[in-house]
Amino acid sequence: MERVTQVLATTNEISLKGGNRAWFERTLTDNVRRALADLPGASVSRPAWRVLVSFAEPVDFAEVARRLHTVFGLGAIMAVEHAGFTLADLEASLVPRLETMTASTFAVRCLRSDKSYPMTSPEIEREVGTIVQRRTGWPVQLRDPELTIHVLVDENGLFTWTRRVAGPGGLPVGVGGRGACLLSGGIDSPVAAYMMMKRGMRLDFIHFHSVPRTDPASLEKVHDLVRVLNRYQGQARLVMVPLLAIQEQIAARCPAPLRVLLYRRFMLSLAERIARRFKARALVTGESLGQVASQTIENLAAVEAVASLPVLRPLIGLDKLEIIGLARSAGTFELSIQPHVDCCSFLLPDQPATKSHASELDAAEALLEVTELVDDALERTEVHRIADAAAWEEIPIPAGAGS
Repeated sequence: MERVTQVLATTNEISLKGGNRAWFERTLTDNVRRALADLPGASVSRPAWRVLVSFAEPVDFAEVARRLHTVFGLGAIMAVEHAGFTLADLEASLVPRLETMTASTFAVRCLRSDKSYPMTSPEIEREVGTIVQRRTGWPVQLRDPELTIHVLVDENGLFTWTRRVAGPGGLPVGVGGRGACLLSGGIDSPVAAYMMMKRGMRLDFIHFHSVPRTDPASLEKVHDLVRVLNRYQGQARLVMVPLLAIQEQIAARCPAPLRVLLYRRFMLSLAERIARRFKARALVTGESLGQVASQTIENLAAVEAVASLPVLRPLIGLDKLEIIGLARSAGTFELSIQPHVDCCSFLLPDQPATKSHASELDAAEALLEVTELVDDALERTEVHRIADAAAWEEIPIPAGAGS
C-alpha cells in the first residue's frame, strides 16, 4: 500500500480558458476540497495548470486517487515527493527511494515551469539520469522504459514522481449550468448524468414511476443511484413523479403502437415544468440512437417536439458495451443491473411504432385531457433533497492507483 503526503494533479481543459479561467480554477479547487474533506489535514493549493494537495500525515494513495477521480476537471494524478530546491536536495531525496525500486531500463523526464531555474530541462534530465545510473546500474532507455522518473521544477521547488494515474478529465461541476436529468433505474440514464456532470453541469433528477402497479423497491434503488452520482457533484434534488394515471389513460384511449412514445412525451412535458421550477436550462436523457424502438431518429424527433428546453442526449452515439464501460467507471453499474420494473416497461404494446411523426402523436394526445393529467401528476409529485452521498468504497479505484 503506497502512502503519500502530497499529490499533484494536472488540469487539462482549464488551462485553455481565457477571462473566466480564475472562476473555473476556484470551482475546481472547491470540488477537490469537498472530495478530500475528511482526510487528515488536506490542504489544496493551485500552482499554474495544476492542483497540489498536501496532507498532515501519510494517506493511502489509492484512496486519494479514488476521490480525485470523482473531481471532473483534473487530468493526470501523481503521488509526488517534494525534493527540495537544488540538485543536491533532489539527490538526497531520490537515492533512498531508488533502493525500493526495480527496473530493467529507465528514463528521466523533466518539466521546468519555473524558467528562472539555472538549469534547463535536458540538463536536469542528464544529471538525474547520471545519479540514477551510478546508484543502480540500470541502463537508460528513452523509448518505452520500464521506469520513468519525472521531475517538475516550479516556483515551489523540485517535485519527483514515478507513477501517473489518469484523471477523469472534463470540466469542474458547477461551470456548465444546471440541468434536469430523467433518471430511470437502468444502466443508461445514470451514465448520461455522469457524462453531463463531466462537462460541468450540475443536475437535479426526475424519476417517473408506476407505483403501486410496479415494485416500490425501485424507488429506493433510484435514491441509491443519486447518492452515487452525488459523489461527483454534491447534493441534488430527486423528484418522484407518478405516471400510472397517465399510462392508464393512454392505454385505454390511444393507438397501442404509440403508447411508449406518448409516455415519453408526457415525461418530457412534466420534466420541463419541473426543470423550469428549478431554473434548469436543459433536460438530459439516456437515449442512444436505435437502441430500442422508441429511440429511432423519427421517434426521438416526434417526442421532443413537445419540449422547448434543449434535450441533451450524451449517449446518442454510443453502443451498449461502451455505456456499460462508463457505468462501471462511474460506479453505477452494479446498482443499475439490480432487477426492477420501470414505468416504460409497463403496459407495453406488442408492436411499437418505429417511425412516428409529431402530428400522429398530437392527434393521439387530442383524445386525452392533457392539461388535467399533467397538473394532477405534478400535484402528486414528491421532491426529495438527497444531501448524502454513497460510501467511497462504492466508487471504483481508477486503474493504476492500487498497490
